[in-house]
Amino acid sequence: MTRIIHAEPLEKLCREIFRAVGAPADIAAVVAESLVQTNLMGHDSHGVLRVKQYVTMIETGMIKPEQRPRLRKRFGATAMVTGGYGFGQVGARYAAELAAEMGGEHGIAAVSLGQSTHVGRLGEYTAMIAAAGLISIGFTSGTMYSGWVTPYGGRERTFGTNPMSFALPCAEGTLLLDFATAGIAHGKMVLAQAKGAPLPSGMLLDKAGRPSTDASILDDGAVLLPMGAHKGSGLAMMMEIIPTLLAGHRPISSPEFHFGNPTLLIALAPAAFDEETDFVQHVDALKRRVKAVKPAAGFAEVLTPGEPEARSYTERAEAGIPLPDAVWADLRALADEYAITIPE
Repeated sequence: MTRIIHAEPLEKLCREIFRAVGAPADIAAVVAESLVQTNLMGHDSHGVLRVKQYVTMIETGMIKPEQRPRLRKRFGATAMVTGGYGFGQVGARYAAELAAEMGGEHGIAAVSLGQSTHVGRLGEYTAMIAAAGLISIGFTSGTMYSGWVTPYGGRERTFGTNPMSFALPCAEGTLLLDFATAGIAHGKMVLAQAKGAPLPSGMLLDKAGRPSTDASILDDGAVLLPMGAHKGSGLAMMMEIIPTLLAGHRPISSPEFHFGNPTLLIALAPAAFDEETDFVQHVDALKRRVKAVKPAAGFAEVLTPGEPEARSYTERAEAGIPLPDAVWADLRALADEYAITIPE
């Protein structure tokens, strides 16, 4: 079962919960806004479902809610940012703003984010860079030492779900692609568990290596499969290596090791490559061409990347966000624990 909660009171509730567990007001606002915006876009796996997880991580010392990101190193058009194991959304926004600034200055920039906890929806940060008129590419890993995803042909957990994202500036909004290199993101598994819903086939193996659609077995030795068979497996491996090492992550044997989401954001200024090409006009022309393609049997229309999210945002901003009863119960329990009045 689900209940409908509107964005504004939901964001206020999340903000108050994060303040109650030690986050300064501005940091609590950033994280709450990020989670609720993600719900509005239809990605409930990375929305307020995460509030309870984050509170638990704060209580166990894995997230330091008061920490702010800082510039660790800058060399030419590259930079390293450290999040200090604060909220990942705060560190990732800082890194995205820096990448946009440096990309505009140099025509190209690459910014890594280390000491980062869960960053949330990777596309949020590539979209920020695209909003500044730049092409953006983002990679996020699972630290090379833990994960849910097995390599193609295997049945042992090896990779994180390791998303990648691309964002391009358009005349209106952003052309945004954001996906896990697993067949399904781990958060979507958690959401399916909360709903008591089955998974699509081809996403999961049980601990004996047999295909399953039962989301409840994930904590019983099951593994996620990579998307696209061997191709997704190869992408997952590249995503595991590149952002992790460029963010300065330490091996699991090091006392400095910490699980998290090392991230790499790349920004490219189209005018730095060809001043005479109107990049935005060409992107919009391709979007129109794709939208004009006749739909195949069983499809009403052809959708471009980011279009489902934009439609969800419009619908949910008006009608409200559907939350599984289990997620709402977690939020209510946290409100009771910290004596927070639930907004109307």
